[in-house]
Amino acid sequence: MEAARVFLVSSRAPVHEPERWSNRRYSLLSRIEVLARKVGLQEFVEEGDLVAVKVHFGDRGTTRMLRSIYVRRMVELVREAGGKPFVTETTGLGMLHPRSTAIGRLETARDNGYTQETLGAPIVIADGLRGFEYVVQDGVEVASAIAEADKLLVLSHLTGHFSSGFGGAIKHLGLGCVAKPAKFRVHIEGMPEIEARKCTGCGRCAEVCPSGAISPPEIDGERCVMCAGCGEACAHGAVKMEWLMGREMCRRVAASASAVVRAVGRENVLFFSFLLEVTPHCDCCAFSDNPIVPDIGVLASRDAVAVDAAALELIRASPGLPASMLPESARGAGAEKFEHLFQRDARVQIEEAERLGVGAAEFSVLEVG
Repeated sequence: MEAARVFLVSSRAPVHEPERWSNRRYSLLSRIEVLARKVGLQEFVEEGDLVAVKVHFGDRGTTRMLRSIYVRRMVELVREAGGKPFVTETTGLGMLHPRSTAIGRLETARDNGYTQETLGAPIVIADGLRGFEYVVQDGVEVASAIAEADKLLVLSHLTGHFSSGFGGAIKHLGLGCVAKPAKFRVHIEGMPEIEARKCTGCGRCAEVCPSGAISPPEIDGERCVMCAGCGEACAHGAVKMEWLMGREMCRRVAASASAVVRAVGRENVLFFSFLLEVTPHCDCCAFSDNPIVPDIGVLASRDAVAVDAAALELIRASPGLPASMLPESARGAGAEKFEHLFQRDARVQIEEAERLGVGAAEFSVLEVG
C-alpha cells in the first residue's frame, strides 16, 4: 500500500527579526490555514455540505483539552469552503454521570469554554438525548448525526490512555463517534450480571435502567440496551461487568472505527491531530496532568491510521519532560513514551485498523507553514 501523506505544522513559529512580536502570521491559528490548504480542505468540503466537526469536550476538571480557539478556526475554514459546520460529540457510558446525557455533555462543554458563541457553530450531541440514536453499520451503532453528515472532520487532541495506550484519530472514531451500545461492547465483555449474594434489593439499578430490563437480582439480557448504568448505580458492587483493557480493547476500538469510516465513507473523513499539551491521561479524566513531551504541532491527513502512526513516531522522537509522569528511563528522545507509562502496546490500534482497511500505517510527513 502506498505511503499516506501526513502534513505537519510545527508549534514553533518561524520567527524572524524585527517583527517577531507583532506579526500574527506566526500564530499557530494562522498557520493552521496553510495546513488546511495543503491537506485539501477546500476541495474536501463541497458547497452546502453538512460537516460534522468532531471534538472532545473533556470532563469537569479537565484543563488541557483542545482549546476552543482551534475548533473555531477549523469551523471558519469549513464555512469559507462552502460547508455548513456543526460541532459534535457523543454521550458517555452510564446514565448518572453528567457526560452520560446530552444535557450534561452540553453543560460540561459550556463549563470548559465550548459554546455556540466561542465555536462559531451549533453544537449537536450526535447520539441523542441519552445516547441511543444511531444507525447500525457492520454491527456497530454509529451515532446518527455522524452517519447523516455529508463530511466528518475529526479534531483529535492526542493523549495517553491507561486502557488503550493512547488516544488519537482511531479512538476518536471508534469511541467518540458511536452510541452507548457500541461503547459498551468496546469496553466490556459480555452482558452485565447481578451477583445475588451481594444484592440488597434496593432497586437503584432498576430505577436507572432505561429499558426496564432489571428486576433485582435478574437482568433480562434481551431487553438490556448496554448502557452500563446499572453498574454505575449500584453502591454495593453487586453488578458484575468484565471491563476490557489492553490489546483486546484496542482491537475493538479499531473494529468500531472501521464501521464508522464505512458508514460515512472513507473519502468523506478528514483528520487533524493536535500534538499540543500531550497529557498522560485522556480528556475523559477529571483532571489534567503535566504534558509528557514539548508541544510538537498539528498533523493533518486523509488517513486515520497514518496520522496516528505519525503522531506516535513524533512523540517517540521527542524528549520527555522531567516534570511529567514519565519515568526517567522514558525521557530520552527515541524512547517509547506511552508503553513506559501504561505497559500497553500503543501500536495495536494502528495494526488492527490497518488490517481492517481503515488506512495505511506507512506514512511520509511533510512539514508546512
